[in-house]
Amino acid sequence: MVRGYPRLVTFGCGLPDIVPAEEFGNKAANLATIAALGVRVPPGFCLGVTLCEEYFGSGRTLPPDLPDLLTAGISRLEKTTGLAFGSTRRPLIVSVRSGAPVSMPGVMETLLNIGLSRDSIRGLVSMSGNPKFAWDSYRRLIQNFGEVIFGHPHALYRTALHAMMEREGLSDEVELDALSLRELASEYERGFSLTEGQKFPAQASDQLQMAVEAVIRSWESSRAEAFRRLNLIREARGTAVTIQAMVFGNIGTRSGAGVAFTRNPWQGDNRILVDFKFGAQGEDVVSGDKSVSTQDEFREVLPDVFQELTDTAKRLEVFFRDMQDLEFTVQDGELFILQTRSGKRSPYAALKIATDLCQEGIISPQDVVWMLREVDIDAITIEGVRTKDHPIAVGIPASGGVAAGMIAFSTPRAEEMASEGRDIILVRETPSPDDIPGITAARALLTARGARTAHAAVVARQMGKICVVGCEGLSIDESRRRCLISGQEFPEGSIITVDGNSGRIFRGEVEYTTGQPSQLIDLVREWERGLQMQG
Repeated sequence: MVRGYPRLVTFGCGLPDIVPAEEFGNKAANLATIAALGVRVPPGFCLGVTLCEEYFGSGRTLPPDLPDLLTAGISRLEKTTGLAFGSTRRPLIVSVRSGAPVSMPGVMETLLNIGLSRDSIRGLVSMSGNPKFAWDSYRRLIQNFGEVIFGHPHALYRTALHAMMEREGLSDEVELDALSLRELASEYERGFSLTEGQKFPAQASDQLQMAVEAVIRSWESSRAEAFRRLNLIREARGTAVTIQAMVFGNIGTRSGAGVAFTRNPWQGDNRILVDFKFGAQGEDVVSGDKSVSTQDEFREVLPDVFQELTDTAKRLEVFFRDMQDLEFTVQDGELFILQTRSGKRSPYAALKIATDLCQEGIISPQDVVWMLREVDIDAITIEGVRTKDHPIAVGIPASGGVAAGMIAFSTPRAEEMASEGRDIILVRETPSPDDIPGITAARALLTARGARTAHAAVVARQMGKICVVGCEGLSIDESRRRCLISGQEFPEGSIITVDGNSGRIFRGEVEYTTGQPSQLIDLVREWERGLQMQG
């Protein structure tokens, strides 16, 4: 704990604090642990769960000691980085993230680029020599701030962005130049002012306090409450707030953001799985709204970084003795780990990963039984398509298995149709945590965009739901309750088959096989019997 501030801990700032997960969340606890191991993490500090408890316990009033806590934490970051928060010459820019003691991927809010303003942009341009990066970061802040804190519709900013890209003849926002991004930031400012009747807040300290409150407030958002209800999370007290110095994946051609699993989270294979987007910031990949580069493209362009990531991932898996889910940023060829946690996985992957870890000598048979305590291993099935029919489209497999069902285009419709006893395929534009109740009701999730490591895809895997993302042949017309798949029209209620093993989509219901991983199940039962005999 920081002396005089028992509700504040730091990590990556020199001498490590002791960071108990129950008070400061798994994110900060794990970051402190891996920083002490020598893994490169952005320096940061964390405000304890008690602030969240007090906020809701006092009618949503911020604790009176919050300004002092933020001042102390920012002071630590300034000393560590040599930068100054709110400075116009060498500005410190920070991210503000949630950090509950239980894993809730993508359910609560994150704010990036806090501390930027029209004044501090000059300093960021001077430090980086890259005006495109500085203006891109600022326009991202305005949108992030407007949507999360003030509830602005995504379309307010998306429309301006798409209009700019159309004028420039571009297909990806990464291609926008500095002048276009500066003009776009001005459009965002105007949109913000017209919507709120006030200018975008320029004071770094005001931005930070508002961001902290937004993260705390998201603990009781509808999607957070739905996630805790569906996952039977009843004892969690609230969320901590993690504040870190920003590292920038949008600073140049050797930069980007990504997510990595140390093993395949739906097949269980012992090979790293990476989604990466060049020129991106952290939320671009996990939000489900953006397409990403392939793992091979990442390895080809940044081979040294890919190898460092692979080595770091394996090291953390052995240390934590479980498959890890890592979020990371590459800033100008330098790798930073933003988070590591035990990865969500399908029931079959849980079985395979646990048995493999044991056979590799990383965990014991007793650990295997504990890891599988909430998995009904006798109910695990392996499906495979057996048909000569040609698929109508192919997406990116994100959770294995095969499911046939009726198309639903919204969570309420999926829940309604499922309540009538129908098998449902939830078809959405992007994988979003807002759709968790709909994913729960459906047998499979199919999306037109997004990455296999998007938070909603992660949740679908954990539920044992089949998932295919990034299906480029899919376009959805929700207003007319229909979609086109490779030009073929499918009204809501039409039947399709989704193959989560290959990403293939078929018209109607096709034949598929079902089996069980008998050898793995028998192996676990043998270990269970051995432990019972010992006990």
